[in-house]
Amino acid sequence: MAGLAYDDIKDRVRFTPQDATNVKSLRRVVAASLPGIAERLHAEIRDNPEIFAVFTAGGAEVKRQQANLLAWLGELFAGADDLRLNQATAAIGRANARHKLPQHYMVTGMESIWLECERVVQDTQVTQMEEKLHSLRKLLTLQLAIMLQSYKEAYAEQVREEEQTLIEERLTRAEHLARIGQLAASLAHEIKNPLAGISGAIQIIRDGMADDDVHRLIINEIIAQIKRLDETVKDLLFFARPTPPNRAKFSLEQAIARVLTVLQEEPALHGVEIVCDEVSRDAMVLADTRQIEQLVMNLLINAAHATPDGGRIALSIAGNDDCVRLSIVDEGSGMPPDVQEHAFEPFFTTKAKGTGLGLSICRRIIEVHGGDIRLESEVGIGTKVTVTLPRPREHRQQGNHR
Repeated sequence: MAGLAYDDIKDRVRFTPQDATNVKSLRRVVAASLPGIAERLHAEIRDNPEIFAVFTAGGAEVKRQQANLLAWLGELFAGADDLRLNQATAAIGRANARHKLPQHYMVTGMESIWLECERVVQDTQVTQMEEKLHSLRKLLTLQLAIMLQSYKEAYAEQVREEEQTLIEERLTRAEHLARIGQLAASLAHEIKNPLAGISGAIQIIRDGMADDDVHRLIINEIIAQIKRLDETVKDLLFFARPTPPNRAKFSLEQAIARVLTVLQEEPALHGVEIVCDEVSRDAMVLADTRQIEQLVMNLLINAAHATPDGGRIALSIAGNDDCVRLSIVDEGSGMPPDVQEHAFEPFFTTKAKGTGLGLSICRRIIEVHGGDIRLESEVGIGTKVTVTLPRPREHRQQGNHR
């Protein structure tokens, strides 16, 4: 704690040199009881699963903290208001912040120390007992202030470091995506024009064939594969240079209905039942209709690829005052944690076919709309993807006045 802050609190509680002498005079009285006080305080940690869980090394770590507490109690009664005690107190605050021990534990812990010391002193014939206990109480208040302040400073430093790490990770990811985007755009343009030429030439050849030509099936298959390549090129271009959203108010339910109509002939959905478990009739969003429909289409096709014949995909739409939430749940094989961790990364895929851009594009669409996309999956059970989109402002206001 900064010297001025400590001196200010010291003045406020009116801790004097006489108070320091009073506390020091109690050392002989409480010395034999200090190990028991430290043990009882840390027994509370072991008996509280929530608090004990923060000590990653378990009981051994608690034992070390108990030894530190005992040493601190010795300093408390040895020199009272000295620099060494204040430094030891600040170290405890920093350690508690490092372990993410709740701050209120320090307050209740200091109160426990006070009650234990008060009991020991009252059980002993001590001259000027009330005056000396009052001095001890003031010193404990001072030390609690130091502990809380050092906790606050250490915690703030941890937050800054975590934020800095997060910023660095985001910058690294942004740079990585930018490089990938440049490469993707370059490849897409190199492929797109020759592909268009090939497609046109093949269609001319097909149009010149007789209807019963044995090679027509082969030509049709070539055209289908060209179309597939063209879709891949479109994905690459969208990923590399996403179009800014053209926002408008529309019903998410109606957008999904249009997507389901388009997907009726999609081979991946044959043999898969799509059901709507819950649909909010007031699911208005402010977004780019085309991009959101592409998002839903990608997610449904992904879910269908994971779902065996006879399986089902469940859709639900729920809205509140601030957002609309779309959930898509499949009954597929699910994903192990290591696959989930990389699922949104560009070009990551576990499929034999595909670019691995589907979920990356979905995340990019959601990010530019200020929404959120989350994935939950369990091997052998299936996968749930939850998309959150903001509602138009006037709908938020109406919701707040309902």
